[in-house]
Amino acid sequence: MHTTLRYSNFLKFAALTLLTFACHLSFGQSKYNPSDLFPALPILPAGNEYRAATGEPGPAYWQNQSDYVIDVSLDDKNNLVTGTVTVTYTNNSPKALSALWMQLEQNVYKKDSKGVLAGLFLYKNPEEKITDGGFDITDIKLNDNNGAKIDYQVYDTRMQLHLPQTLKSGQKISFSIHYSYRFPVNYKNADFQVNRTDLLQTKDGNIYAVAQWYPRMCVLDDVEGWNTLPYLGNGEFYLDFGNFNVNITLPSSYIVEASGDLLNPEEVLTPEQLKRWKLAKDSSEPVFIRSAKEVKDAGSRPAKPTCTWKFKMDNTRDFAWTASKSFIWEALSFPVSDEKRIMACSLYPAESLKPNSWARSSEYVKFTLQYFSKKWLTYPFNKAVNVASNLDGMEYPGMVFCAAKDTGNMYWAVVNHELGHTWFPMVVGSNERKYAWMDEGFNLFMDNMATKEFNKGEFIGYKEIDIPVTALFADTLKPIITRPDAIPGNQVYTIEYQKVAYLLALLRNQVLGAGRFDRAFSQYIRNWAYKHPTPFDFFRSINNSTGEDLTWFWKSMFIENFKLDQKITRVENSAKNKTRIAIENMEKAVMPLVVEITYASGQKELRTFPVEIWEYTHSYTFTANKAEPVTKVIIDPEQVYPDVDRTNNVYQAN
Repeated sequence: MHTTLRYSNFLKFAALTLLTFACHLSFGQSKYNPSDLFPALPILPAGNEYRAATGEPGPAYWQNQSDYVIDVSLDDKNNLVTGTVTVTYTNNSPKALSALWMQLEQNVYKKDSKGVLAGLFLYKNPEEKITDGGFDITDIKLNDNNGAKIDYQVYDTRMQLHLPQTLKSGQKISFSIHYSYRFPVNYKNADFQVNRTDLLQTKDGNIYAVAQWYPRMCVLDDVEGWNTLPYLGNGEFYLDFGNFNVNITLPSSYIVEASGDLLNPEEVLTPEQLKRWKLAKDSSEPVFIRSAKEVKDAGSRPAKPTCTWKFKMDNTRDFAWTASKSFIWEALSFPVSDEKRIMACSLYPAESLKPNSWARSSEYVKFTLQYFSKKWLTYPFNKAVNVASNLDGMEYPGMVFCAAKDTGNMYWAVVNHELGHTWFPMVVGSNERKYAWMDEGFNLFMDNMATKEFNKGEFIGYKEIDIPVTALFADTLKPIITRPDAIPGNQVYTIEYQKVAYLLALLRNQVLGAGRFDRAFSQYIRNWAYKHPTPFDFFRSINNSTGEDLTWFWKSMFIENFKLDQKITRVENSAKNKTRIAIENMEKAVMPLVVEITYASGQKELRTFPVEIWEYTHSYTFTANKAEPVTKVIIDPEQVYPDVDRTNNVYQAN
């Protein structure tokens, strides 16, 4: 009864004030429908035994494990990697499997791949095509059952393996793939739109950035079964977690670094380098394992034809490596928690040794990993490697490739960003092929916070959002929940990076408050560390951790591309009575309402109203606190909310 009376009184008041209020702006038709953002039925899928309604893994959550032993050699004359990958696959799913699926991402460089046809390359001469690249699979054999061959078919960047016997729930299978992979180095005929493995020519030798370089298991999950979307370029990766043992053989003139821990330094380093390497593991200041002066010195490498570098990394989703004769190699160590100290390495050519560039690599790596470890979750690996490359920036567990040419703000930004990917998606293993914003946007949000803290704000002038906020809500933009390969190239950075980072900062700083949001965000990271969350798991996790139903936010800002337009529609000014002010939502999105009122005396009053005022109506009316004429009203005076039309946010008395 109370609700009915309140609503009846509101209708009477609205009818009266329509006649008596002075209109500041012209009337228009509101597009806002409260039931879109405040529905009775949930818009998120119901929780289940695998994924709880609380946003946590459920009691029956499962994921399969993929372990790899990889033995390869590098032919630097032909830029060819050849070897064997042995996969041990554990079926933790509740179902038996008769076939397995694997990713062959480098097949995107085959001349008729879906990625090429979809526009991964821009051809300088349309009549010429790139050299046919990708993987060459020799055979696939079981490691038991007398080495029986496994039948397989390759479909573009995917490969299906037909098992001779069904792999039951709880069972493991081990098989070996003999393969080769040629680097995509023919740049004469095509420009890459997206490249995540590359070769950089320097005066002292090529730098190999080696990634997506072995056949990798597709993820089987409880949401979509086998995740077999083809690799087209924009969509990155979705991978199982597992253990890696990797052995890389190449000419001894090369320095090699990789994601994992180096197991045999005494076999691949000179005695002096081994001494420096051990020193660096306990040194808080950079130690040059190989200096710029030693790059051209043949004595800085072991006097034997080849070296086999052996690495190990556990509980990780991927593995990358680098090799070059040109590397300057510096390293240091530092704590990332009270219990853990890690080693950080920087490898770059002499051309990159500049004061505002790679000479500051160790400084940037140390700050970034210590800051994120303290703020969110301790850095999980024993080592971090920053490599100068031909890539603008690309991340892998324990290793990042940053542009050899970058300087100044851009160099800081790329190092900070790529290392930030440790948390998303290297620890929180979201599906990048479908939801790139869950790693790129989350990461940029964290990066912007770190930038403000670094070196007393040295890079504070670096813009968090380099376009007007209103441009983040343009009608032409796709919703954030759009498959990356379905987003136009000129919208990818705007949508996946900037808009998500902006919205998370808005949620943190304006809607929830920093402390409340940070606790919830940290809880999400802890809940889904080394697991596979979906967007709905994230939404539910934040909802439950904060105790807020943020359906209105997720629906309008992430699932749809709704806009916000709060408008002053009526101001009833009086010298005797308190002024009444009516605000209307003109567009489909809502946000909390902040209004600054200026009285004739010059005194100002700031009023803040929660988002719940929009639950049942597109308009809201309130009364000023003082019985004094109002001379000015401003919606959102600090302009913290993404209002797309600020021309209707101000009332000025005549």
